[in-house]
Amino acid sequence: MKKSEVVKQYVEKFPEHGNRTLASLVLKENPNLFTSIDSARSSVRYVRGNQGKHNRSFRQKKSELFKPNGKAGEYKIPKSLTPKKRIVRIPEGKTLLLSDIHLPYHDIEALECALDHGHDADNVILNGDTVDFYAVSRWDTDPNHRDLAGELQAARQFLMHLRERFPKANIFFKIGNHEERWEKFLWRKAPELCGVPDFKMEKLLRFEDLDIQEIGGRQLTKAGALWILHGHEFFNTFDPVNFARTLQLKTGVCTIAGHKHKSSQHSVKSMNGDTIACWSMGCLCDLEPDYMPVNQWNLGFAEVVHKGKKFDVNNYRIIDGEAHR
Repeated sequence: MKKSEVVKQYVEKFPEHGNRTLASLVLKENPNLFTSIDSARSSVRYVRGNQGKHNRSFRQKKSELFKPNGKAGEYKIPKSLTPKKRIVRIPEGKTLLLSDIHLPYHDIEALECALDHGHDADNVILNGDTVDFYAVSRWDTDPNHRDLAGELQAARQFLMHLRERFPKANIFFKIGNHEERWEKFLWRKAPELCGVPDFKMEKLLRFEDLDIQEIGGRQLTKAGALWILHGHEFFNTFDPVNFARTLQLKTGVCTIAGHKHKSSQHSVKSMNGDTIACWSMGCLCDLEPDYMPVNQWNLGFAEVVHKGKKFDVNNYRIIDGEAHR
């Protein structure tokens, strides 16, 4: 391979490196190609179009690798690694919000009630913790209950059922803290598999086949002027009143979330006369799990109807298999 071809690979890989810095790296990793740092730097300058007027003119016109000479001693602000976060905007209409199903530890009767009640929904949001991922939890787990293949199969079966039940609806799958267990498991146990498409959630649960859109765990969602969270987006929360009150204090805007497995509602009025209302939803899972058989949880779901910025929230509790507001 020619010197220029080798250098081109480095220039493409490290476009922000200075000529001398890049030359040092090229020389270190290719000592048989270059006799000194000056010869390596000369090749870098040639590839970038920094070697004479003719070469600069040619590279500027013909190559995307062209990098203009900077002033001596000049340093640029480095590129930020912060990714741009895209807000998911739910289409107008009726939206069925289902949170904390925790497959395969779901409550079938409650889930049927929620699906029946929202049968005519235009959008369905699985708002986090749809799958429990018990088998890859970092907490102590009963080895007799660890069955990752079974959990995934239950999740796929439910998603196929959901698509059959709502053939024309937009279906969204929010990554909750329990789905994040899978990614963190890979980080700890098999980092080599991170980034491999076949091990991503969308492949494991076949979102593309079922036309389901994934919402990232830290990605924000809006239905009109209403913000929709799972609830784990905050580092930690203490709820001296209820979770809806905490949402109002943390966000300062109209928000609905799950995560705490308990229905609540809180509203305040600003000095401008604006009303800020927040809701937390009940869950659709086992109310007496072994790790916390005594709790204040309740079964529930929510429906949101919105057009433009206006919205209406119905936060339901499920009691004896029936939905109550």
